Order: sequence, then structure tokens, then C-alpha cells
Amino acid sequence: MAVWDDLKSAWGRGGMLIRLIYVNIGVFAVLATLRLVLLMGWGGELANFSRAEAMGLATTWQLDQLIYRPWTVVTHMFVHNDVWHIAMNMLLLWWMGSLFVSQFGARKLLSTYLLGGFAGWALYVVASNIFPGFQTARWAFGASAAVMAIFVAAATREPERPVSLILLGPVPLKFLAIGYVLLDYFALSNGDNTGGNLAHIGGAIYGFAFARQAMKGVDIGVGFERFLDGLFSFGQKKGNRGASRMHAIGGKQKKGNFFNRRKSRSATATARPKSDEQFNAEKRAKAERLDVILDKISKRGYDSLTAEEKRFLFDASNKG
Repeated sequence: MAVWDDLKSAWGRGGMLIRLIYVNIGVFAVLATLRLVLLMGWGGELANFSRAEAMGLATTWQLDQLIYRPWTVVTHMFVHNDVWHIAMNMLLLWWMGSLFVSQFGARKLLSTYLLGGFAGWALYVVASNIFPGFQTARWAFGASAAVMAIFVAAATREPERPVSLILLGPVPLKFLAIGYVLLDYFALSNGDNTGGNLAHIGGAIYGFAFARQAMKGVDIGVGFERFLDGLFSFGQKKGNRGASRMHAIGGKQKKGNFFNRRKSRSATATARPKSDEQFNAEKRAKAERLDVILDKISKRGYDSLTAEEKRFLFDASNKG
């Protein structure tokens, strides 16, 4: 149980980077277990899904199939079928994700991961449907396009940052990123993994565009971030409403709740309503402060927070 407690603690304190890595590893572990079940002959209905389509989570360039599997536009970004594939992607995500967070903040990591994955998927689907020569595989999956977006964004923001490589010594980060992109470009002519190569290039294009615009003060992912905020807020509010209904049905009240409710109603009645501008300004200020605290955790760890920062983080995580 100590290992499980450590994992839960790391999930809570590690920030979005750790959570993305955990989700990818978790999906990999589940799929590996399901494939083992199939191998042992216990699969039943699972036998309808093959390893190639990653148990129904892989995406495809075939539009007549994709229309019946819309969830794969997202799920394919978290799917890996072998240890080497996930190991390379997660190592690069950890390496470049840490740098990305220090440059752009933890808040931008998830949106860049997802939008980079979408960009890679879009290029893969469009190019495969236009050029028959790219139709080498029916299914595609992996976090490579999403990770490539983060990698290229970090390299675009600090192109001259030295990176120590075995045998070569210090190399500017921009050359490492360019090398990765060129490898995918030249690999297209081999026809072995055109879907993956196209997706990597698409992710790289988004990462470059995001970083260049961010350096000009323009956030091209802000609309998508607002969508994610609304989505997560809706889920939290729905959960809180369900908890409130269960509490009401149970009919049990803690001692002192009556007086607390009277006090709350009194405070609500006497408080002046906030304007939309005040409400939005306070919401932005809290979001910015939360971002600063998460950045601090990613750089120096949870123990570096002050007692007041820990209290603010706790309140934010439990707010409905």
C-alpha cells in the first residue's frame, strides 16, 4: 500500500506533467493486461478488437470508419502498444515537458499536448485521404505528435539552449528539434510508418506556431483552454450537486450546521453582489496564482511551498 500511497501523492503534487505521464502509463498497463487476457483465451467480446487498433482506442484515416469511432480523435494520443514506444515518448515528454513548463507555465502543457495531438491527427487524416501512397496502415496511435508539439515549442522558445549529447557534447536545442523533424520528413519516402511520420510533423508545426505566437504575446490555444476549463468545471459542479442531493436525502446534519447556514444566509443577504468585471477579474487572478504555485512545484517540489500557498492549493483543489 505504501507504493500506492506514493503514487497518489505524486499525482496530487506533481502537476499536469506527472499526470499526463501517469495516464499514458496507466492506459498502456490496461491494454497490456487485456491483450494477456486474450492470449489466455478469456477475452470473449474483447476478441472483436485487435492489437493493431489498440482495443478500439486507435484512430484511422478512413472516414467511413472514423465516423463511428469519434472518441479515437482523443484516445489515440494516450495509446502505446509496446514498451519501447511508450518509454521513448514518456522520456521525451518528461525532459521537454519540464522545460516547457518553466517557459510557458503548467497551465499551457495540457492544451499544447492535446492541440499538438489534434494537429498531428489532422495532417495524418488529410494527407492520407489525398495521397494514396500514404495509406500504408489502417490504424494510428501514440503520444508522439503531442510530445513533438511540446518539444518543438520548447526549442522555439530557447533555440540556443545547450543540450549535452553522448559523443557530440553540447548541442543547441534547435538543432536537436530540427533533426527530429527531418528524420520524420525523410522517413516519409520509405513508406514504413507514414501515418506516424505525418502526425509527428503536424505536431511539430503546431508547437512551432504556438511558441512563435506566444513570444509575440498571442496565445493561439486560449480558446481551447477556456473550453477545457468549462468542461472540467461542469464535471465538478455536477459532482457537487449529486453530493448535495445525497446529503439532503440522508437527512443527517452535523452539529452546528443550522447556525452555520443562518450565518451563511445572513452574509449572503448583506453582501453586495459582484459585477461581471469583478467576478472575472478575481477568477483570472486566482487562476494566475494557481499557475504560479504549480510552476513552483514543478521546479522545486511541493515542500518548497509556504503554508499559505499549500492552503490556497488545497482550497482550489476542493472548490466546487
